[in-house]
Amino acid sequence: MSEPWLPSDHGVPNRGLRASAARGLTWTFAETWGRQLLNLGVFVVLARLLTPVDFGVVALASVFVALAQLVVDQGLGDALIQRREITRRHIDTAFWAAVVTGVLLTAAGLLLAAPIAALLDEPELAPILQVLSLTFVLGSFSSIQIALLRREFAFRSLAIRAIGAAAGGGIVGIVMALLDMGAWALVGQMVASAVLSVLLLWWVSPWRPSRSFSREHFRELFGFGVHVVGSDILSFVSRNIDNLLIGVVLGTVSLGYYAVAYRILTVTQTLLVNVARKIAFPAFSRLQDDPQRLVRAYYRVTRGVSVIILPGYVGLAVAAPELIVTVFGSRWAPSAQVAAMLFLIGPVLTVQAFAGSLLNAAGFPQVVLRFRLITSVTNVIGFIIAVQFGILAVAAAFVIRGYLLMPLILYWMRRYAGVPPIEYLRQLVGVSLSTALMAAAMLAIRAVLADESPSLGLAAEVAVGAVTFVAALWYVDRRVLHEVVAIARESLARRRAPERSPAGNGPADLDPEAAPEDEAAPGR
Repeated sequence: MSEPWLPSDHGVPNRGLRASAARGLTWTFAETWGRQLLNLGVFVVLARLLTPVDFGVVALASVFVALAQLVVDQGLGDALIQRREITRRHIDTAFWAAVVTGVLLTAAGLLLAAPIAALLDEPELAPILQVLSLTFVLGSFSSIQIALLRREFAFRSLAIRAIGAAAGGGIVGIVMALLDMGAWALVGQMVASAVLSVLLLWWVSPWRPSRSFSREHFRELFGFGVHVVGSDILSFVSRNIDNLLIGVVLGTVSLGYYAVAYRILTVTQTLLVNVARKIAFPAFSRLQDDPQRLVRAYYRVTRGVSVIILPGYVGLAVAAPELIVTVFGSRWAPSAQVAAMLFLIGPVLTVQAFAGSLLNAAGFPQVVLRFRLITSVTNVIGFIIAVQFGILAVAAAFVIRGYLLMPLILYWMRRYAGVPPIEYLRQLVGVSLSTALMAAAMLAIRAVLADESPSLGLAAEVAVGAVTFVAALWYVDRRVLHEVVAIARESLARRRAPERSPAGNGPADLDPEAAPEDEAAPGR
């Protein structure tokens, strides 16, 4: 039975699915690019005001903080998105479970900060950890609302919240850096952003919790969520154990250089990949009962996003030396080689960027968990071996692991989601050839301009690379370009549809080959 604020799952007309998904994509781009560009601008300013040691100690603290933040909602937010039908009791239960977990994690952070700092022999780490522990309880007041808005494709509200929080946090961080507060400027930025995020989210979200909790509904959600949070924890371990090992073995200065390089990788992944992932999971979830359409939707999403991911990452790998020096200054030059190495993960990311979303949507979160476990184990082994040889070797271990495990995820995608590996990889041939030609052209320009300033070399490499890629793709696979243009037109179409309040089903048809009868909506 549906409540007034909880639209019926069966009342969503299929005819508007792709259009609404496109509108959601527009606002997701606005949120992600706006927030990340703001954060990147603030990051550049802070990098010129602070030292590698400042970045290193906060990066070390962030390892523990980010791990705790992953378990605040226990995967219940994703469970709400994935379920075909939810009730108010489901939502209230998920919210209060998150709040209780957030309070407990904050208390644990306050108590354990000093022992952790003593164990790592970094006394300045303790007060930073204690202050950042406040973000656990703050995050618990927003995780479920975010999930509800994502489920409803209400990405306009999420964009307002994210951009406002990023701007406010950035202002606080820069002011504190100008006041010569060192690492605390980064801490202030993070805490201020978390506070503003909660305030803005409660302002834009129409949902408010009631004082109800159901063990039965918790078990229903937790049965899915435990696999999601387990996967997230393992993914976190595999992608952050390098920071911990570098901080412990090589010191905070080396970690500062590595953290700047890895931050660029994280920002680009958010800009080039995560923006589409936010749409992909709820979209794929609505197609879970039609495997053929789900696979076609997966092909379409992968083809469209590969035009951005693959040339973006390969181009950044080539241009990293000039990029680091031009943007951050010459004192960050040691980060350049590390960044170039990390960006070589681009082809792997292109192939499997949406594999987790696909498998979760198809109802196999345990497979994602299994893959994350294998990834975590191999990353830990690789990093332990590589850290003895410096930060560049650690970056290389991360990239090599990605290529070694790629066949496994392709096999599981075929087995559990019906995606044939050969046919899937065939979707990416044109983009791959065009990217190779782009990289060759950029390297040629670098050789010609070897004696010029880094900024001039960077501008020339970007311009020549972009023109070469578009021209090559037009020649070898113009179908992909037409698809990207079509998606962009759908996203920018001025067809307004009111955002529904959480938490009914949102639109999700990314299938370009939907049959005419799928376009018909009852009662229209």
